[in-house]
Amino acid sequence: MRLDPGTEEEGKLDLTPLIDMVFLLLVFFLASTTFAKEEVELDLTLPEATTGAADDAGHLMVINIDRSGEITVNGRGMTMQGLRQRLESAARRNHEQEVLIRGDHHVAYGLVAQVFDACRSSSLTHVSLGAQPLVSGGGK
Repeated sequence: MRLDPGTEEEGKLDLTPLIDMVFLLLVFFLASTTFAKEEVELDLTLPEATTGAADDAGHLMVINIDRSGEITVNGRGMTMQGLRQRLESAARRNHEQEVLIRGDHHVAYGLVAQVFDACRSSSLTHVSLGAQPLVSGGGK
């Protein structure tokens, strides 16, 4: 039997599965970067310290104090009285609740002390102060 060499079809590369995989990887990376977003809701300039606390726990209550003295808890603005109520309810739910206080380095020390006092008066004992790691070579 004789075959005609001119009638053979060339093999074609199907790119559909490759395009599907690239699309799925793109969706995966977009979703994972959204969930891995760090807390940066406020423009805070934290003071430097060698033992600054980081907010890496999922159950951590983060209290931010911006340079104008506004207090936010996990992204929600509140007054000192509202903060005290929130801390008391958190202490009732979980006595081991961890709290991180992040204050701008321009904020008055008295306000940070009031927030710290509110945590302690709510019988929360796991309270940390947020700070930037100290850069070797001296401070500002």
